[in-house]
Amino acid sequence: MLLRFFILLVLLANPYLLIAADFGEIGKSGSPIHLEADQLNFYYDAELYQATGDVELTQGDLTVHSQILKWNQISGEIEAVGDVGLISPDEELFGSSAYYNLQTGTGIVNNGHFYLYGPNLHVRGETIEQLGKLDYRITKGTFTTCDGDVPDWKFGASRLDVTLDGYARARNAVFYLKDIPSFYLPYMIYPATKKRKSGLLMPRIGYSDMRGYQYSGAYYQVLGVNQDATFYFDYLSEMGLGKGLEYRYVFGQGNAGEARAYHIDVDKIDGDKINEQRYALEWQHDGYLPGGVRMVADMMYVNDDQYFEDFGNVAGEYNRAEVESIFSLSKSWGKYSLVGQMKYIKDLESDDSTTLQLLPRITFDAARQRIGDSDFYYALKTEYTNFWSRDGPGGERMIVRPTLAASFNLWDAINLAPEITYRERYYWSLSDDQDSDSQGMVAFTTRATSRVQKIYSQPFGLTGKLRHSIEPELIYTYIPEIDQTDLPYFDELDRVDNANILAYALTQRLTVRFDHADDDPTYRELLYWRLSQAYDLTDEFRDRRFQDLRLQMVLLPTEWLTLQSDTSLDVHSGDWTRVTAAGKIADQQENSVGLLYSYEPENDIDYIEARLSVAFLDPLYLNYEQRYDLNIDKQLEQVIGVEYRQKCWGVELTYRDRKYDRSVMLTFNMRGIGSVGGIGGSSLGGF
Repeated sequence: MLLRFFILLVLLANPYLLIAADFGEIGKSGSPIHLEADQLNFYYDAELYQATGDVELTQGDLTVHSQILKWNQISGEIEAVGDVGLISPDEELFGSSAYYNLQTGTGIVNNGHFYLYGPNLHVRGETIEQLGKLDYRITKGTFTTCDGDVPDWKFGASRLDVTLDGYARARNAVFYLKDIPSFYLPYMIYPATKKRKSGLLMPRIGYSDMRGYQYSGAYYQVLGVNQDATFYFDYLSEMGLGKGLEYRYVFGQGNAGEARAYHIDVDKIDGDKINEQRYALEWQHDGYLPGGVRMVADMMYVNDDQYFEDFGNVAGEYNRAEVESIFSLSKSWGKYSLVGQMKYIKDLESDDSTTLQLLPRITFDAARQRIGDSDFYYALKTEYTNFWSRDGPGGERMIVRPTLAASFNLWDAINLAPEITYRERYYWSLSDDQDSDSQGMVAFTTRATSRVQKIYSQPFGLTGKLRHSIEPELIYTYIPEIDQTDLPYFDELDRVDNANILAYALTQRLTVRFDHADDDPTYRELLYWRLSQAYDLTDEFRDRRFQDLRLQMVLLPTEWLTLQSDTSLDVHSGDWTRVTAAGKIADQQENSVGLLYSYEPENDIDYIEARLSVAFLDPLYLNYEQRYDLNIDKQLEQVIGVEYRQKCWGVELTYRDRKYDRSVMLTFNMRGIGSVGGIGGSSLGGF
């Protein structure tokens, strides 16, 4: 006869039920326990509870079932036999039988299967034994993140010792593909916690034409709750030995950063012996010092001009022309700010000892602010710079730029904003024996803008509204012609061209509002379109007063399609002076195609870039990238990637062909374990 009982919390006074899953919650939550069984007995002399026949115990979200369930209150022993299962919202534990002692906190599950929902982790063992509060031992066990009786991959071990919030140590570990043993490790250790743990990281094995065969190992060290470091060691058969260090930190007042260093003894380049030392240093930091002073560092230094060419791995890195280091301290008081900056540039294309360094640059600015209750505003910009170079010119410069502006609304339709700026430049301590000098000049600008718009309800049958706005703009700029040839030249601020220019522009915007029944409305700008041109009134341009006609456009007709362009046309010759056009189609399933074209004849740029990602062949994913220089009719870089994904593992093959190097990378990924191998070069030391 089926017995149905509601047994209160006192029935299982203080149990900590069973092994690896969190089943000690039985009896702790305060909610009633519901027990179903074909038969329930209590033996008073032995203080033994016994339930038999399709036993099912539930408390809240926790369920325990077996054929026999015994609990001895005197010894604290619990025994469950026959199709034992313990199920909670996060995990499950199954076995043929289970024994647990509440007094010693130890127990064992025979023929056990432990499953964690979150990481999809399956652990099986002939025995799963709890040795203490946090210590477990699994004999003749396996673990995997794949489902099925024959998972795609698994690790097996003769014995697996696990300390929660510590490490798991496997003896005689074997890696299986399906049921096929693939490689053997006599000993294996890895963290058994979500917390950071020190230890060796998976090595990388690779090959490239430039670096040869490569082995890259790494060790991760936890230095505290707010600090850690990674140490690197690289063997490159065609270059030499590399060593690297990464240090990461987070301190109070929002101070966080990362420092990296890498050094390599280069024996050969392209087969030629060179015996050189190469190193790179990098530091990035952002945070606040006492007194509300913000400190920002973005610093990099390499000792060799070929460093990125040899070790860079992506466009924009391996073809860098220079490295720049900036360190700054700043302090703000409302609308006033003081910034001190040190800037150092290393030219990677030539050993130029005349490159000017800003050591330091100090600015003090007062942001635009109203004068009383009037329509007038003032602003102030000041800059002091010490220019230094090892073998070139140097000197100090001070620029002071006060501005007086106004803002008037005419007929509630036009905003008129005139502005007059005085610029004074002072020079001293010049390295070429020039005398100290100074020069002042005035610039006048006025801007007239307006906007008209119309709202359309439910456009194109959509729920919501569409706003169409038209924004005309007229700008006049006047800077008198002043002889500046006697001034030193450090940068473009030392030569301010005269101007007598009338510029005009027309901007159109289409913005749609989507209304949702159960949520706030969302907005998307469907179209941004701006046409602009300038008319030069100076005598120098009397035969070519109309400057280039410029058209900028961004079109977002749907969430998955983006089109944008920025083009300039010489209206006198009819030739394009600049064309930049890009388009991208992308869905939510990683399917995308993108194309970029850039043309600037003045800078010898005629360049095209294409990217393609294909995911609709799931589980096969394809990626393709192509960068091509149309000026020289030559491919700059080509990347082809093929990835095969399963629920618990994936393999990716990538081929990269660029100007200086060709490489192949094969990476095998296992869910929950990470990348376990690779063939191909990498950007060393994290650079």
